[in-house]
Amino acid sequence: MFYIDVDENSSVDNNSENVSVRLYETEWRYLFNIANTDELRVTAIKAKLRTSRFRSVCWRLLLEILPPNSSEWLTTIEKYRSLYDQIKSTHYNDPHTQDSGPDNPLSQDENSIWKQYFKDNELKKIIEQDVIRTSPGVEYFRTNKIRNIMIDILFCYSREHPDLSYRQGMHEVLAPLLFVLHCDHQALIHVLEQSSSDVSDLIQKILDPKFLEADAYSLFSTIMEIMKEYYNINDFVESTPEPTKHVKTTSSTSDSEVVQKLSKIRDTMLTKHDPELYGHLVDISFTTFGLRWLRLLFGGEFILIDLLVLWDAIFATSPQDFALVNHIFVAMLVLIRVQLLKSDTTNCLNFLMRYPHVDVMAVIEYALHMFDPKIYIMPSIMNSLKQDKGDNIKSNITEHHIERPSKFISYVSRPTRNSADDLLELCRIKLLQYHSILDPAVPIHNKEARQALTGMLELCGLLSSRQGIIEMGKDVVRSTATPIETLLTPETPEGGPLLPPPASAITMKVFRKTENSTDSMIQGAPTKNPLKQMKR
Repeated sequence: MFYIDVDENSSVDNNSENVSVRLYETEWRYLFNIANTDELRVTAIKAKLRTSRFRSVCWRLLLEILPPNSSEWLTTIEKYRSLYDQIKSTHYNDPHTQDSGPDNPLSQDENSIWKQYFKDNELKKIIEQDVIRTSPGVEYFRTNKIRNIMIDILFCYSREHPDLSYRQGMHEVLAPLLFVLHCDHQALIHVLEQSSSDVSDLIQKILDPKFLEADAYSLFSTIMEIMKEYYNINDFVESTPEPTKHVKTTSSTSDSEVVQKLSKIRDTMLTKHDPELYGHLVDISFTTFGLRWLRLLFGGEFILIDLLVLWDAIFATSPQDFALVNHIFVAMLVLIRVQLLKSDTTNCLNFLMRYPHVDVMAVIEYALHMFDPKIYIMPSIMNSLKQDKGDNIKSNITEHHIERPSKFISYVSRPTRNSADDLLELCRIKLLQYHSILDPAVPIHNKEARQALTGMLELCGLLSSRQGIIEMGKDVVRSTATPIETLLTPETPEGGPLLPPPASAITMKVFRKTENSTDSMIQGAPTKNPLKQMKR
């Protein structure tokens, strides 16, 4: 969608280094040659930043770190970078390298630089304990360089905000910000390797990898300013268990802002949008799982690529107060209502503490509808969810497995699933997501590209766990027992139903190698990359 200005028939060879630069610059112009941020917000809400190489810049613009006028960007970014340098130099004071005068390491004076030095070291150790546990499966967060950057950012933020200091979970908010910046930096480096002289000076300065730490701090501090109510809990209250003693004890969180927010989500929003589910969950404390959902901004409930899409929508819709977060919270509950209504309290908590996989776009679409029903329509999946009340509540729970609902799954009774079923279902969902992204961009006259897209739909049918949707070598069986989600393509009339294509319409040779042949080519598959043949 970003490359509409690139003409494949130009005199420049498509394989030349200039094409990469032109595509890169075209995406930049598409995103940022705008009079205001409204168009960019729509782009973000529709998940069109999923493959963007400028997501970090988009976030800074959406969060109003950058002004709308791009001519002021460089000055603004340099100001933020200079500010971080000042913050870091202020709080990184080592008494060993300066004359402390009469001050000494044993001083208990509140203004003692030695006392502050020891307190800072303790704070860094606490932060480091969390940082080393950040995304252990991602190599990027296991390097000492990134860990040290995370510690420095979190330490500086804590010292700048002594009323809040450091709270567990902040590292999980910082990690995706660093990752997005890193990805944008790597994209720039790759393009510079092709032709460094053709990339605009503005892009190179804004995405300069040398300022990863400072740029991450500006993003993190801005987001935390909005999210601080999620972390702002009175840790200590004074109580008097005995008349002669005053003991400081950990406070209950009943009066904290985040608990009040959770109560509002449950008692006001959930009861409005799904009173049946509210009644079923009324005995479950939302703080048990809700604190993590809010404090990590749902980072523990979605895989990273889906989490970034969710954050796109949050930053684009309500950058001042993240109001969409409350609606996302409710949407996540309603999307697994069938599993919850079939479960007792213990199993409900299992679902909520280990949130099952759902289509992130279904969450966003329903949250947007609740946020502003006049602008955003109700997603079709919600109608099927609300209508499916059969066997909602059973006296004896016999199924303890976690089903994985999604936008493309019809909620009907199913046999027990295993991990292989879940993997196939995830593959099917992702294929449908990729199809929905590519389908509008592929012109009808490009037969090879349309063939590839149609093949994706047939694969989705083959991967489906529902019986009777597609059979090898036969036409589609139109099962009346299982409703099928409708999809729109250029070949389908507006609003008309579409089933996965008949197997007879596409030779199955597309999906197998030639018999008795050592040739690795697949019969029936496009011989060229169809995306390179597209003309917009």
